Amino acid sequence: MDHGSPRGQRTERVSFNRPLGHGGLETMAAHYVRQTFKPHAHPEYLIGVITGGVHAVWCRGEQHTVLPGTVMSMRPGDVHHGNAAVEAGWVQRMLYIDEDTMVEIMGDLRDSHRAPLPNFDACARRDDALAANLARIHDRVHASRLTLSRDAALVALAGLVAQISEGGPNDAPASATPDARARRLVDYLHAHVEADVSLDELASLAGLRRRQTIDLFRRQTGLPPHAYHIGLKVRLVQDRLRAGDAPAAAGTEAGFADQSHMSRHFTAIVGMTPAAYSQAGRDRTFVL
Repeated sequence: MDHGSPRGQRTERVSFNRPLGHGGLETMAAHYVRQTFKPHAHPEYLIGVITGGVHAVWCRGEQHTVLPGTVMSMRPGDVHHGNAAVEAGWVQRMLYIDEDTMVEIMGDLRDSHRAPLPNFDACARRDDALAANLARIHDRVHASRLTLSRDAALVALAGLVAQISEGGPNDAPASATPDARARRLVDYLHAHVEADVSLDELASLAGLRRRQTIDLFRRQTGLPPHAYHIGLKVRLVQDRLRAGDAPAAAGTEAGFADQSHMSRHFTAIVGMTPAAYSQAGRDRTFVL
């Protein structure tokens, strides 16, 4: 896979991996041209680098035009969406790190089992030296077949995370005052991922009119209820695919109307088809 400039290329390619021996960690290298990511959030930390082309991405209320040499850093729950900003698309390398794995990585750096989770003060920062270092780390974590090499790269990653982190999550300003009604709605959607939930159900649970329910939910989560629920369904499909289920069975369990419906939403959030995601670690590169 060409990680350099996408000039002249029009084919979208994704290389995705779950490095053996590193639970809670997924890696991706991709060249996107036509891909459009719908508004969504991940339960993991996202750390990556743009190495070619130009990416247009919205995150934390700001629109960014992201050039090569830019390091991307997002916290769990950061709502974002994006697409290509130029005809040739963009090239990215990403690491998805769950909170338990991040605690382990940062604990090694701090020589502590209780190291605080990082908090990133910006989604995008232009720093050629930092970007080049992250690209080298990503190469080793993503592609090396040697566990020791990947382990050493993750140690180096902790130092890079510390460079771009501004303390722990408690230092981050809350986007809105917590509301018990919104918490009930979030909990309800988590408890009914596979269901076809109606807005009337949520409005009744919150004791609000339908429009007020949508506005409350969006203030608290950054997403309207339907988009949040679709994200949960996609996450369930990911879980089932990692467990070895077939895409059709995973989509049915998550409550999608049919496989086409599931695949469309899955690709718009994850950036690859369910079939490609399910084959991580077996096939190296997928042409989309």
